[in-house]
Amino acid sequence: MERLRFKRFFEATDIFGFDAEHAGEDADDKINSKPIVQFDLELMMEFLGRKTVGNYEPSKPFINEIIWGKHPRGAIVPGAIKLEVDTGLTFYIKKMGVDKLGEPRWVTKRMFQLNRNGYGGLEDSVAEEVHEHIIRAFDSNIDAPKEGYTDLDNLVTHIYNKMKRTSKNIFIPVGIKKLQEHAYVISFEVRGHGVEAQDQKRVEQNQTVISYDQEQGTIRVFNYNIESPMSGHKWEIMENDLDLYFFPTQDREEISECLAVHMKYY
Repeated sequence: MERLRFKRFFEATDIFGFDAEHAGEDADDKINSKPIVQFDLELMMEFLGRKTVGNYEPSKPFINEIIWGKHPRGAIVPGAIKLEVDTGLTFYIKKMGVDKLGEPRWVTKRMFQLNRNGYGGLEDSVAEEVHEHIIRAFDSNIDAPKEGYTDLDNLVTHIYNKMKRTSKNIFIPVGIKKLQEHAYVISFEVRGHGVEAQDQKRVEQNQTVISYDQEQGTIRVFNYNIESPMSGHKWEIMENDLDLYFFPTQDREEISECLAVHMKYY
């Protein structure tokens, strides 16, 4: 099969800089000329499950998850790589590190949204491209806690600015609020005084909490909606839509891009 560029499959190319401009439409393009076919995630994971990373064979604990970096006795080694794919076809590349307590911790390195135009029949090509990015993450340095970390406020500002530039136009930036010494919340209102959710509730706000755990040395980022019944305005915090961990040694851009993808393809 003809090799296809990464930007053809994944929508978040402008965020990650693979392509400065959106790809133009081409009537003769071999992908665009194909009918929309449901993407077969299980088949793509089967292709990926045949590939090695470094000296490690793949392990598939779940249909939507593959790990490279398991010790023969079953333990997962620091530096191991994991691919997770959620039901919305969002891809997460995570790397195993060790926190300040000596506990293993999966931190997110990359996050992609599969193009929703439908690339059924191209699962092997998508697998090839994803595998290349897994290799890059595997070859990168192992991130870790950082003694005396004091840069959380700058990280939060960087994430907020990134989210403002990339979020869907239904989101109206509200601002950043400091909850406590090592925790902030970023809030967006929803255009039109709330969007009706599937369970007949209005989405009043979308919030992202960013916190630093001094004991563990980890940064946690989680996102959720605040909703209210259609008949009133009793606000209720919903379950997390996103819950990721990072280490302070990770680049700000690497962290903020994950949140940008979540907001752009919400």
